[in-house]
Amino acid sequence: MLLVADHEILLKALAHVYICLGAIDIDEQKIKILHQAEHPEEVGCEFDYNSYLNEHADEFGHISSAFLEHFYAAELKNLFLGGRDHWELALPDSSLKISFYTDNKTQHLMGYLYIALTSDTSDDILRQITNAFVFNSCDYFIYLDPFKDTYFMFASSESGTPLPPSYCSSYSTEIVKYADNYVVAEDRDMVIRKMSLPHVIAELNRNGRHVFYCGVNDATRGYTRKRIEYRYCDENRTMILLTRSDVTDMWEQEQARLAELQRALELAYTDALTCLLNHQGFTAKSEEYLDQLKQLSAANNQSAAALLFIDLDNFKMVNDTYGHPVGDILLKKVSSLLKSVAGSDDLVGRYGGDEFIILVKHYQEKADIISLGEQVLKGLHELKYHPNATVKVSGSVGVAFAPEDASDYHSLVRIADQRLYSAKHLGKDKVIAIDIKQPESSNEDDAVNLQPILMGGLR
Repeated sequence: MLLVADHEILLKALAHVYICLGAIDIDEQKIKILHQAEHPEEVGCEFDYNSYLNEHADEFGHISSAFLEHFYAAELKNLFLGGRDHWELALPDSSLKISFYTDNKTQHLMGYLYIALTSDTSDDILRQITNAFVFNSCDYFIYLDPFKDTYFMFASSESGTPLPPSYCSSYSTEIVKYADNYVVAEDRDMVIRKMSLPHVIAELNRNGRHVFYCGVNDATRGYTRKRIEYRYCDENRTMILLTRSDVTDMWEQEQARLAELQRALELAYTDALTCLLNHQGFTAKSEEYLDQLKQLSAANNQSAAALLFIDLDNFKMVNDTYGHPVGDILLKKVSSLLKSVAGSDDLVGRYGGDEFIILVKHYQEKADIISLGEQVLKGLHELKYHPNATVKVSGSVGVAFAPEDASDYHSLVRIADQRLYSAKHLGKDKVIAIDIKQPESSNEDDAVNLQPILMGGLR
């Protein structure tokens, strides 16, 4: 609490720093000049307080007329009537600093207000501090009044010089314009929601601060990443400070790190010979997709997937006859064949050795999957893997459907593998998509008699 008796002591202490000091009677809206280095003839004189502010506004620095109105006596009186016994505001790009303290010993509305116009030295120091600790760490900051839905923005020019504060009479309207004009499309709705006053106040009351990130289109730099933070300015929670900082460099470094990790992961998931997914990679990606499929099924969305397990027939004979380098050429050609018949969204992998696997993510009819398996078999017949090849290459295919046969990856593999074994047992070069009870005899006639049941019944 600052009492009248303390004024002379305070005046002598501050006169060395400030050019002008004054005391105001809020009731009378009068200001008495206590110290005025630029206009010593004013010392001891009384003036209409609002008029004095307007007349000397240019001396206070870069202050807009709209902002200056917040210093008028009526505004101070409202604060006083609101029960606040102390209030202070110092502008980062202005020499205007206002403080008032109430005197509890008096029963009428009387306060002492100090208008301080800093000296050149003090102004330079203030400007340096502002530039170093404010504008060097954020694009701008906003002094937001949540009750009036208004704000003042403080920013610096491209050269680093602080600009005059800009006033906005509707924060809620301006955030929509900001999102429409600057924020990237995918973040627009999120930004409007997170910047809305009800959301901001709820977050501040719950967590003490509100922080989020968004993408902003910059006319020069293109895509930039911004960090937006809200905090209360005062203990009474009557004003909010909003800062926006550029974190593009950190974001780009993080994106590069994530991309490097992704490349490393893809390398770990890739078969070195065929460049298909290896066993580990195919398993991980299939499990991820099948988990999504379960959620779609739970939501009553009609969606189905199919898994084709493919094993080459006579591959060992190719290696034994022509050598392993030719066998490797065959595996590469098989890989190219499978990628050409599979859909762009489907997963294709080398399960191990001469075993391959395809996860078809979407299909309409089971006949489409059978047709896909037949395309694989036809393509194997036509493969040219050696100029003088005499060993016939074919394949056996087992098919399992999700969610009809199973919903999880390992169950689908087990079922498809059993049906693959049935195809082998029934003479190879077949697509089996249903469970087959193995006949006691496995001669060729039995296989021929069963073929319409195995394939034709699913067309």
